[in-house]
Amino acid sequence: MKLKRIVTSALALTLGFTLASPALAAETADQRLTKVTQQVKATLGIGDEYTEFFGEPNETLLGTKWSLNWTGEDKSLSVSATEAGKVLSMNLGVATPDTREDKYGPAFPAMTQAQAKEKAKAFLSKVLTEGESAVFDDSWDSGERLGATQYGFGGTIYLNGLPTPMSFRAWVSVAQGDVTSFWRDDESQYVGGIPAPDSTTTADAARALLRDTLDFELIYVQDGAGDKAVLRYVPKSGDDYYVDARTGKLVDLTELRKGMLENASGGAAAADKAEEENGVRFESAVAAPELSTAELEGIAKLEGVLTKEELDAKVRAWSALKLSGFELSGVSYSVADKKALTAVENGEGPQENTVTARLSYNKLVDKSVSRRTVVVDAFTGELQSMSGYNPYDETDGKTSKAAAQQKGEDVLKTLWPEQFGKCALYTSTDAEERKASEAWVFTFAQKVNGYFFPSNTITVRVSADDGAIMGFSKGFDDTVTFDSADGLITLDAAKTAWVNLYPVELSYIAVPVRLDLMGADVRPLIHAGYTYYNALKPGYELGQTDTWYSGVDAKTGEPVQEKGYEPEKIAYTDIDGHWAQAALAELALYGVGWYEEKAQPNAPLTQIAYVALLCSADGYRYIPGESSADDLYDYAVRRGLLTKEQRQDDKALTRGEMVQMMLDSLGYGSVAGLKGIFRCDFTDAAEIPADFMGYAALAQGLGLVKGDAAGNFAAGRTSTRAEAATMLWQYMKR
Repeated sequence: MKLKRIVTSALALTLGFTLASPALAAETADQRLTKVTQQVKATLGIGDEYTEFFGEPNETLLGTKWSLNWTGEDKSLSVSATEAGKVLSMNLGVATPDTREDKYGPAFPAMTQAQAKEKAKAFLSKVLTEGESAVFDDSWDSGERLGATQYGFGGTIYLNGLPTPMSFRAWVSVAQGDVTSFWRDDESQYVGGIPAPDSTTTADAARALLRDTLDFELIYVQDGAGDKAVLRYVPKSGDDYYVDARTGKLVDLTELRKGMLENASGGAAAADKAEEENGVRFESAVAAPELSTAELEGIAKLEGVLTKEELDAKVRAWSALKLSGFELSGVSYSVADKKALTAVENGEGPQENTVTARLSYNKLVDKSVSRRTVVVDAFTGELQSMSGYNPYDETDGKTSKAAAQQKGEDVLKTLWPEQFGKCALYTSTDAEERKASEAWVFTFAQKVNGYFFPSNTITVRVSADDGAIMGFSKGFDDTVTFDSADGLITLDAAKTAWVNLYPVELSYIAVPVRLDLMGADVRPLIHAGYTYYNALKPGYELGQTDTWYSGVDAKTGEPVQEKGYEPEKIAYTDIDGHWAQAALAELALYGVGWYEEKAQPNAPLTQIAYVALLCSADGYRYIPGESSADDLYDYAVRRGLLTKEQRQDDKALTRGEMVQMMLDSLGYGSVAGLKGIFRCDFTDAAEIPADFMGYAALAQGLGLVKGDAAGNFAAGRTSTRAEAATMLWQYMKR
């Protein structure tokens, strides 16, 4: 094959024209590839370090995407780019050198997350094109992590200074310090180009319109983990809206999206699979062994449970279930461990022996199977829950919604009369016509002072065909108390409080548009069967917040903020100016240290404090007052820090013991225990006990211990918490 050499200056002159205009029809594939390759090389700073290359065009309905692939001796690079050479994705593969050497145990990563983020920002500045910018989303930040091999970042692509629905992701390798993976959304995914960011309305006017689209329900919710329920305005799910910046009018995006062409294929009917039980015959001449006390107690838990025949009879006695023609296919018993029980019905507390039975019923219907599963109390046969389904039948059902609701209520009144008496209908199936295979579903919730408490609900499913009860369940806590319904704010006040939580700013919004109104540029999409497609339009919508809110307090009018899980962080208040401040602060950044307000750097090092410190380097969090010291020591024993017999929580450790425990945990113990082969340069080397000499020499050789002001190892002196943290810090920085 003849290799074409291209003069750089001539090519650059050509690029200036071709990047500003579509590729001419007369251009060949290799000419087009030449141009996009040169542009990508210029963007990413690719030199001649690769020995092989190929590129492939992918002609899509929205334009051409190029796949460019470079291969070298020890690395590879793949890039996806537009016809104009804009980089849409990149993956860099680099052979990672073996850095293990003698580095055992915890170590700091080669760079911090903050340093990696600067690398990502520098990369984004190269690949973004005119009019584009990137805003990083801090929620993507994973935080500093020991053992991190890469850091991931994400955010939003802005156009003309406005946020868009387009996002980006970038991953930075800790070992190489480079962005090794990147992808982004692009305007080429949308039709119609990028309109100017003009607006005839204001954010305040848009906020007022968006406010009127909000819908809330005023209900009781439990206040935290307590037993008290309070009234709260909770937002109801509904359509998505935005305000068109050009017209200032409210637009229902959900209704527009319903017009989008859906290329969904019909799903095939699921085949029923019957389960067969395999029987195994055991023959043994060995005498039956004696049973232990625990085994006998376990066996006793099933004493008095009803047989499957007895349970079946009790279930079939409920005529509303209409189990005639159904065969009992199996019964499984489940014993609830007393320790696992937190509450039982009516707040009676844990029971010694709770056993449930799950009865499975099947009935063949036109080569398909109807199934029912009924859960009962294994001692009494009392119904607890039920589920089931019928084979698909496209004919209309014979049971009306009203009739089905009455049948369901009759059963629930019999099952749970007291609790059902506190309820009212909360939700039900919306459609007025049901197929014979379907069920009407009714959910009843407790109602107090005229307001629902959706946490206490009873649900029933009734067959649309014959009115049979197909399922029921109950979740009810009778211990909950309810706040009064006095002094409530209005719905309008709740809407105002809610809408003011969210930013409303001019941005580009993905809006479905009719393609036949877009001109000849979208003809390929129309010929492919599309009638709608997304375009970017300037407008206003409720933006995002860093905090999740569940509703508005119905009495105070304050939005209720829900706190997600946030791992404990270490933030000392007593290390400023201390000689170990740098070590303690960097360890804390990675979650290594003491999960306490104060580091107490000058305090004597107790065994439990040292165990907690070393275990934190593994990611184990011991929080005094919350965590179990027994669990901490169990972990430390498994980790090899010490034995059970060596546990002495409050023992003050000497410097010799401190060094010994750490090096033992890192696997140096067998070497350090060798006698007569070590020497060290500590001033008091001659006074170091023989049992600590190997540890002292290794600690000095590894750069972990430099000695006190006089150069002494001081094996017998009590160590401080600062010395322990600094030694671990020195090891992790090696």
